[in-house]
This record gives sequence, structure tokens and C-alpha cells, in this order.
Amino acid sequence: MKMKPFLTCLSLLLICTCLGGCSFKDIDKRFFVVAMGVDWTGKEDNPYLVTLRLAIPASKVGEGLAESQIEYQEAKSIAEAVRNLKAHVDKELDFGHCRMFLFGATLTKESLEEPLNWLTRRRDIQLISYTAVAEPSARKLLESNPTTERLAGNSFFLTFGKEGTVSPYTVTALLFDTFRRFKEKGLDPYFPIISFDGDSYVVEHLALLNKKNQSIVLNPQETQLYNMSANEFSKAGIRITYNGEPLSFYVARVTKHISITKDATPVVKLKLNLIGMIEQGTLRLDTHKVQPQLEQHVNQTVEDLLYKIRDAKVDPYGFGLHYLGQHFGKEKDWAYWQSVYPEVKFEVETHVKIESTGLVH
Repeated sequence: MKMKPFLTCLSLLLICTCLGGCSFKDIDKRFFVVAMGVDWTGKEDNPYLVTLRLAIPASKVGEGLAESQIEYQEAKSIAEAVRNLKAHVDKELDFGHCRMFLFGATLTKESLEEPLNWLTRRRDIQLISYTAVAEPSARKLLESNPTTERLAGNSFFLTFGKEGTVSPYTVTALLFDTFRRFKEKGLDPYFPIISFDGDSYVVEHLALLNKKNQSIVLNPQETQLYNMSANEFSKAGIRITYNGEPLSFYVARVTKHISITKDATPVVKLKLNLIGMIEQGTLRLDTHKVQPQLEQHVNQTVEDLLYKIRDAKVDPYGFGLHYLGQHFGKEKDWAYWQSVYPEVKFEVETHVKIESTGLVH
């Protein structure tokens, strides 16, 4: 009877000798990828150009001292390009800290199916990463270093994470939401467009896509309107002409409500409530006259934007998803919405509340 515990312990020890290590590599044997870009080359043999920005640890941290290494490779697929890039470095590539994925402008006009397919399958890719379109290409953008960047890739995080600048022209697209928008019925994806002006990154345009590629690009004014009306993003500015002089209204808070009628040709009703203050204007303003003018301006500009997006055959607002939520969500409901969406009417109703006209001395 006493031999049984001994044999059990001996068996466990023998089993332990067959176990292998976890192949963990120390931090000094890793290259941390902080940003990744994918471009379309158009070549039949190597259609994809993958660019990686690798962070190089430095003893000093300061503006203009961010050190990084750029590696790029053309290949038949993204997976093959990443695998080939391992032969260009002496450390293991680690994507665990990669928070920025850039798609070249030519790639978004071709197809994003392959890049998104690769991203969804990688277990070390963070779903809270940011996605964007690089203008003119992802490689050129990643090779550009902002003069004020303190850490490699930190400018991307400050821009889209709202930890640094907070701009109404910057629309953040997270990776998990991008996956959802490419798969969900009645909801289409979008990407902010990033360019480099010689000193820093500029993000003020928005690309709207269907389920495959890019359909339309919004200008800065339209991007701000979309961010405000779709994402309830505050800190926007509305400019009108009042008594022959420019007047600027700062939006501090935004709320929206969407309803869709059940008519043969549905009418999308969008209600906006804007609360803010006058940033710039003439002396002795009559707020009772300014508010209706602001409301009329917002109604007209947002309606023009909605019709422009509708005519481009995309739906980043998710009106189709809202319509399916009001019905049973069957295939016939989805088919009917697709058939009537090109004829859908929009009605925007805006309520503006001016809390302050600023300090006038």
C-alpha cells in the first residue's frame, strides 16, 4: 500500500521531463511594432507592401528624440510579408503594442478584405487599436517623423486617443468597430485620412467605405458635421454670418435622436440638441434672433451631407441597422431597405441653446 504514493510521485516526475519550455523571450530580444502600414502595389506577383515601424529603446526622452526603425517588404500576402521581415531584424517581432494600422490610399480603393482577414486572425493584435487611411501611402507616412514626437508612434496615440489634441475634425476608428462595420448589415465603415505636412500629422478628412472599398471622401467641414451629428462629438464650431459679420458658435454638448417612418418611402428624422456659447460675434447680440439662424444653418448643412452620403450608396450613420431594429430583421426587410435607400428622405430638426455670449469688456 505504501508503494502506491511513491509510484504516483515517480510517474509525475517522469511526465515533467517530457514537458517543454514556453519559449518566452526576454524584452531585450524583442522588437516592438508600434505602427503597421499596408499598401497596394498593383503587381501581380507581390501586390502588398507591408511597412513596420519598430520602436528603439532610448536612454533619453524628449521632443525630436523618438528613435525607430522602418522595415518594409513586398509579398504575395500580408502574412508572407511579415514572415519575410523577420529575416531583416535580429529580434522577435512583437505586435502586442501595435496600436496603429494604416492602409494606403490606393489599397482602400482596391479592397480591404485581405488586410482585415489577417488582422482578425492574429491573436496578438489589440482590438482597441486605431485604423486610418494614409495619404499618399502608408510607407511614406511611417517614414515621416514629427518634430515634436517624444516616443516612437506616440503622435498617433495622442491624436486618436484624445489624450493630447481633441479636434472635431478627427474621427477615431477603432479596430473592433471596423470589423463590426464591415460585417454588420445597415452599417458601413469609415476611416480618418492622415497626411504629413512636413512637421506633424494632419487629420481632417474622412473616407467613407462600403463593405469592400472607398466610396467618398468628406472635406473638413463635412467631417466636422458628421462627427457632431453621428458621434455626438462636442467642441465643434458653427460659423454663420450675422448682420453682415462672422459669428462663431462653440458647441459644448450634443445629443441626437433618430427615428424612421414606416411609409412606403421611409423618412429619416434626425433631431439634434446643441448647447454652447458664442465664441465670436458683434457686440450686443440678440440671442433670440441668433438661435433660429443657427438652427436653420445646421438643418440645411446636415441635410446636404446626408443626401451626399446617400447618393454615394454608403450608410456610416447606421440608418439601415436602425430600420431593421424597428422590424423583424428578416432578409426581405433588408432587401426592401436596400431598394428604397436611394430614395430615402431626410428631415433634420435642430434645437440650439446659447448658454453664454462670452465675456465682453
